[in-house]
Amino acid sequence: MLDIGFSQWIGFGQGGVITDNDPGEQEKTAKFNALLTNAVIFHNALDIAEIVRQLQEEATPSAPRTWPGSRRT
Repeated sequence: MLDIGFSQWIGFGQGGVITDNDPGEQEKTAKFNALLTNAVIFHNALDIAEIVRQLQEEATPSAPRTWPGSRRT
């Protein structure tokens, strides 16, 4: 489930308020906003994966035990 605050932050238009009284238009706007939010999340995940791949190529330690705040197991 998406965080509603993030969806509202990503949304555009009337400050995140659906101003149309047509239920079909309201549904279309809500679905588009969900699609846009999912696309941003997916893009961020791809960016993170690329950075991790680059760090692995540079032989930079990236094992969970080396991450800040993690505990050795």
